[in-house]
Amino acid sequence: MNEYDFAVAGAGPAGGLFALLAARSGYRVLLAERSSFDKPRFGETAPPELRATLTHVGLGHLGRAPYASDAPELLSVWGVDQPASRNHIFSPHGSALHLDRPAFDEALAFAARDAGADLRAGCALRFAPRSNEGHIVQLPNGESVHARLAILATGRSGGRLGLPYVRRHLDDHVGLAAQFSSSGKTFDQRTLVEAVPGGWFYLAALSSGTAAVLFVTSARLVPSGRDSRLRWWLEALARTKLVRTALEGCRIPRTVSVIDARAGHASAAGGENWLAIGDARIAPDPLAGQGLHWAMDDAIGVIELLKRLTWREVVRQMQARTERDIECYQIDRQRAYSMERRFESDAYWQIAQSLPVGRRARHLA
Repeated sequence: MNEYDFAVAGAGPAGGLFALLAARSGYRVLLAERSSFDKPRFGETAPPELRATLTHVGLGHLGRAPYASDAPELLSVWGVDQPASRNHIFSPHGSALHLDRPAFDEALAFAARDAGADLRAGCALRFAPRSNEGHIVQLPNGESVHARLAILATGRSGGRLGLPYVRRHLDDHVGLAAQFSSSGKTFDQRTLVEAVPGGWFYLAALSSGTAAVLFVTSARLVPSGRDSRLRWWLEALARTKLVRTALEGCRIPRTVSVIDARAGHASAAGGENWLAIGDARIAPDPLAGQGLHWAMDDAIGVIELLKRLTWREVVRQMQARTERDIECYQIDRQRAYSMERRFESDAYWQIAQSLPVGRRARHLA
């Protein structure tokens, strides 16, 4: 039976980078990714700080084409009718980034493979814990391997995979997503955010020449039928000004994808021989725009902690970090959503502005 120090489930920004850094540190690593990096992955915009992170780990090229393009400015219609601009010109890290997520994640996974990790794409594994002996890792081809430690990096929608993992959701947000393309059209490179009755839109121009458009709303408001859902989404899009203008000349999509956009966190960051990182540990509202950076920071942080602490101490540190992150995040979310008062009678905004805030967060706010 093959032996590994780490079995990492999920080759997104957290899992891929963790596998890379662990392999560089001499650990035996299995990196399993359920997909084959062949489907759209939403969560394209990353803050300027990601550039420094990529450079720090020797992956600065992933901040350039074909994996990424510059997003020099955030233009938003939020709380007022006139667009407000936030330029990244004063950031010491440069502009924000729009990532081609499938290409970015695949390149990160390949870097882990080149560093010595055993990359298995199209592989949905499961863990069977064996007390203090680690985990038997069951692979879909019937093969079983042994891993001393399990890393859960399956994102905000991933399952338990046999681990004692419990997730707590902070809202019921979903994202209705579509990609737009138009021959000869160059999309605005700025990140666009626009609040409307029913939710808010986000648009990011990708290095592939397409634009990703996401409408964040409450799951309880979304029609169940595919045709009804598309019609409802288009009606919401028609209420925008900024986003609609950016899409002039584009073909209307025939369908929209429904993706999990719920903010949430692990009730426990880890335990005996396992740990959750990235969105599996804590996933912010897409409005925060920090999910990618937090995920990669998790990977770096855990590797650094392992150099000087026992596994139990690492788990305690990550649990304490999760509790701090939740409190800070809830304060920031409350402030952001309370700024939009134009639609107070709208069902979505009533839901978004009445979300509970932790006791410490209420006190600090």
